[in-house]
Amino acid sequence: MSTGSIQELDQDECRELLKVGRFARIAFDTGDQLELLPVNYAYDDGIILIRTSETSGLSTIVDRRFVLEADHHDDTYQTGWSVVVRGTATRATKEQLEEFGTRLPNSWVAAEGAAVHIAITIDDVRGRRVRQFPG
Repeated sequence: MSTGSIQELDQDECRELLKVGRFARIAFDTGDQLELLPVNYAYDDGIILIRTSETSGLSTIVDRRFVLEADHHDDTYQTGWSVVVRGTATRATKEQLEEFGTRLPNSWVAAEGAAVHIAITIDDVRGRRVRQFPG
């Protein structure tokens, strides 16, 4: 039998974990249904930047409710963390893109349509770390 622990993370820890992550999922309401999509992202100074295309459903999170979740797990050591972000999404400004410079996120998939960068300003961030202990 195994026992484990769940530790709530403070805001600073959540933001540090967002810095090391590169992959997340975004859940949002399309109006007809709930959608959940994987994204590559970059994080810096309170802004999460994602890249999508003009024709992607992901571009509709501007002015909609959404939640982003980044996580990591290690099956060998039975540890992991999860950070959940709620915020406001806008089209990234030229200044924001310049601030990210070479750290702009790249999509793993070639998308149809023009590339669009979405900037997510964090309103609420929460996280937890889990660790399994052999029993």
